[in-house]
Amino acid sequence: MGDWKQPEENSIEALQHGMLFGDGVEFDLRVDGDGELVIFHDEFAPGEGPIGERCVENLPTEYLRSAGVPTLSDLLANRDFTDSWQSGGKTVDIEFKLPHPSTKIGTMEYLETIMGKLEASLEPLELPDRSVVVSCFSPKIGEAAKSSGFGIPVIRLMPHIRAWGRFWRLKRVVAVPHFARTTVKGITRSLRKEGMESIGMALDYLVGWPRFIHPGLPVGLRGKGLKRFFEARQGMGAFVWSAPLKHEDALVNAGISLVSDNMDPTVLVKPDGTPRWPRPGSQPLDEEWSKKISEAGPLERGDIMDEAFSSLPMWGDIESERKRSIVEEQATRMLWPGSTEKWVKLADDGLPWGSPRIIGHRGAGSTHGV
Repeated sequence: MGDWKQPEENSIEALQHGMLFGDGVEFDLRVDGDGELVIFHDEFAPGEGPIGERCVENLPTEYLRSAGVPTLSDLLANRDFTDSWQSGGKTVDIEFKLPHPSTKIGTMEYLETIMGKLEASLEPLELPDRSVVVSCFSPKIGEAAKSSGFGIPVIRLMPHIRAWGRFWRLKRVVAVPHFARTTVKGITRSLRKEGMESIGMALDYLVGWPRFIHPGLPVGLRGKGLKRFFEARQGMGAFVWSAPLKHEDALVNAGISLVSDNMDPTVLVKPDGTPRWPRPGSQPLDEEWSKKISEAGPLERGDIMDEAFSSLPMWGDIESERKRSIVEEQATRMLWPGSTEKWVKLADDGLPWGSPRIIGHRGAGSTHGV
C-alpha cells in the first residue's frame, strides 16, 4: 500500500481518510467568536500571547482558518466525506468541547447553542439512522439535549474530565476520584434513565488494574467480566477510547465502537500476527473473504484486502438474510434483551449501536496530546 504520512488531527484530510478507511470518525467541535462551528480540540488557538486572548470561542473564523483550523462547513463541502456518510453504515462521533471558564460562557447556554447550529448544518444531508452521535464530558449534555429538543443521540463521556486545563496528565489526576466511584453497571443504569442509547468510557473501565478499584465486581473483555459487561449494557452501544491494536480483537468481540489512533492503512496485521480488518461495522467480512485474508502471505495480503474493500457490500447494501444472521449472532452472544427479531428490524434502518465499529480518533489518529 506504499508509504503513508499521518495527516494533522481534526484536519479535513485526516477526517476524509478515517471516514473512508474505517467505520467512521470522531472529531471535536466548538463555536468560534463569529458563531461558526469549527473543528478543533484544544481550548486555545495556536500562536503566542496570553492564553486568555486565544480562546477559540472569542476568535473570528478567518483568524482560526489562517491558523489551520477548519470549519464544519469546510468538511461538509467534501463530497468524499459526505457521500460515504450518507451511504449508510459509517458513524461520526462529534465531541462537543466546552469553552474555557475565562470566556464566562455558561455551559447550558453553550450546549444549546452548539446543538442548534449542528442540527441545522446536518439537516440537508438527510443522514441514515444511527450514523451520527454527539458526545461530551459535561454532566449536563442530556439535560441540554432535552431542553433544546435536540434530535441527535447524545453520549456522556466517563469519567468526568474537566473541559479546561493545559496539561492532560493533571486532568486525568483530577478525574481519578470520579473514576473510582463509578462503575459500568451504575453508569449504564443512570444513562438509560436519561434516555441515552450508548455510553462513552475510557478503556481503563475494561482493561488493567484500575478496573479493580471500583466497588463491586469488575467488567472486562473476557470470561465472566465480559458477561457482566454485556449484562450491564443490555444492548447499549459503547464508545471506548483509546483503543490500542493489541486489544482491538477483544474490543470488537465485545461489540464496542472503539475510537482508535491506529488508522495507518499500511498496518495489515496486529501485534499477534493476525490480519487487521478496519471496517467490522460498515463492511463486515464474510466467511469467504475472511478465509482469503487469513491465508494470504505477507506480500499478497495488501492486494487481497484492497480487493475485499472493492468487492464486499457496505452495510446498507448487504442482503437481508446475511444482515439478519449478523445481527442475530450479535444479539444472542452479547445478551441483547428482547427478541432477536426486534434487533433485526432495527438494523434495517442502520447499524445497531451495540455492534462493533472502528472509528478514527480525530480522523486519522491523535497527533498531539491525548
